[in-house]
Amino acid sequence: MSDNLTTLISKVQAILGDDGTIFTATTCTAAIRQALSEWNMRVPTFAAVTITGVDDQYEYELTDEDADALDITDVLRQGDNNNELDVSLTFDDYVEDERVFFRLRRPVTSSDTLIVRYTIEQTIDGLDSAVESTLPARHNQAMIDGGAYFAIYVRAISRVESINLSQDQSDNYRELAGYFGSAFALRMAQAAKTRKAPVGEPDMRAWDDQYHNWGQ
Repeated sequence: MSDNLTTLISKVQAILGDDGTIFTATTCTAAIRQALSEWNMRVPTFAAVTITGVDDQYEYELTDEDADALDITDVLRQGDNNNELDVSLTFDDYVEDERVFFRLRRPVTSSDTLIVRYTIEQTIDGLDSAVESTLPARHNQAMIDGGAYFAIYVRAISRVESINLSQDQSDNYRELAGYFGSAFALRMAQAAKTRKAPVGEPDMRAWDDQYHNWGQ
């Protein structure tokens, strides 16, 4: 089961050997928010929506369908036979006033259905008004490592000007941050590496036509 914010805070404090006195809930919340932000830059969630085509229309707004849409990965014309004949379309995407659009190179008709594949941010239940944890349970430990890493940095920054912070304490913070930072980066890189974007099959009908070797 994916951890919610309260559980992640407890696990971050536990891995740092703290009862909430040094690494408070506020500090851990800020740290987990930063970890999730960096995670979403590398490993966002894949999503898809269908849009009915419009005759002679080139531009469509994806945020009309999903206000949380980030980046478009593919646009296809829906085919028959249980999606076996879906065809990827050539398009350009752009963002304007925080709204995501795509422009087809060639328009479709009102009898066509477009499948738009895109990304959205993963969320943690309880963090910034989110009511669902979409981060897979297998990545809970990544959030714990990332939360610990950024919590240490928050704590170290808050103590920079303290006359009671000895060099040994600074070195200890730096060493701990390096360990958790490396663990977080490794888990994030592995998650990004093993995940493949859903893309349509290329249309191969013209690859070997009468013009294939033209001019050669």
